[in-house]
Amino acid sequence: MKNCILIMISFLCISTYGAIEEPEEKVIATLPEGITVELVGLRNYSIRDLEQFKDGNYQWWRPDGTAMDESPDMSQGRTSVSDSYWFVIRFNKSNDYTCKAVAQLSNNLTVHPVNNKGKGFENDELRFFTLIFAKGQKQADIELGLAIGQWNVVENWSFWYPAAPDDSFFSSNDGVIMRCPEQKGSDVVAEITQTILDDATRLVAYDKKDILHKSQKSGGGTGAGISRYIHRFKNLNIQNIDHLEFQSRPYDYRITFKNVSLQIGQKTQVQVKIKKPGYLLPGEPLPNFDGINIDPARTSIQDKSLLVCFFDMEQRPSRNCILELSQKAQELKSKDIEIIAVQASKIEQEYLDNWAKENNMDFPIGIIKENQEQTLFNWDVKALPWLILTDKEHIVQTEGFSINELDNKIEK
Repeated sequence: MKNCILIMISFLCISTYGAIEEPEEKVIATLPEGITVELVGLRNYSIRDLEQFKDGNYQWWRPDGTAMDESPDMSQGRTSVSDSYWFVIRFNKSNDYTCKAVAQLSNNLTVHPVNNKGKGFENDELRFFTLIFAKGQKQADIELGLAIGQWNVVENWSFWYPAAPDDSFFSSNDGVIMRCPEQKGSDVVAEITQTILDDATRLVAYDKKDILHKSQKSGGGTGAGISRYIHRFKNLNIQNIDHLEFQSRPYDYRITFKNVSLQIGQKTQVQVKIKKPGYLLPGEPLPNFDGINIDPARTSIQDKSLLVCFFDMEQRPSRNCILELSQKAQELKSKDIEIIAVQASKIEQEYLDNWAKENNMDFPIGIIKENQEQTLFNWDVKALPWLILTDKEHIVQTEGFSINELDNKIEK
């Protein structure tokens, strides 16, 4: 299978908005498993932008900017945040897929099922998500992470009644804490704080008849390296719960819909790009350093191989990796290999600079300025520390190896 599948999708042009509509060209990503993910359309989601549709007849358009005759999602959702958009995607197969949406100003957003389907879409497997973009932006790239594999059990918590939220917490060695579930009306609600950010996760409950119940997850806030989610089990009595499981699975594919029109009538040529994590970078040019506060020009990198290291100095394995690289810096220079390091979590620049100076690190070290999730997404970073080695043309040769494998990777 090719490491990167690039699908160009062409569209027939219409001269003006309101002209006779040409046959519809669909924007579809087709995965090797035969699964298709179609970006059906989008609409404005901001109250300010929806003033012209006070009767609820929201105008949808296709990803290329042409108007849609029917609305795929009849929901009346809206927000006070300007430049927000409501998107709908369609799967050709109904299954237990997990999606997250990523864009410049929004990231790691769960993709939810559409419950109020429009005319002609009643039998389709539809999901929706919302994203925010920069003011006045006319087109954008929309990225989806898609997990389709088996769920892995991270933690299994036996439940006892009547444990209470104010005195019972369920902890884990894998960076997951659950505040004791509580009954709210006909639903059971639980709160999860987790450090697992790169994989798809879910909380499920098994009742005393061994029937699995899936929660509805909503965001509850994020911090440096942690996220909080609220899980709601609809129509479940807390006294019937036997145990709860926190589960995870990696995102198997990353799908990018490029040049999606954010204005109805604004014509664009949409592209679809599919990448499989673990095969994202090798053979491709190194991504640019957008969103990273770093100056690679500090070191002459022309006609030299690069060793890029994403790390977190607050984590011992990352610190050890960077310290070992510092000791090998001169040896690597003699082989025309330059080190560039990137701090993956937010810390004070002065703190990082002082630490680097104390440890005699003579190579550029930067920090991800913003949109941490998207930057790590773009670079295919799946763990920390994360090493990427290029050739002298800055084409990636290998990634995701340990510091102990470095000499062998260079030799190859």
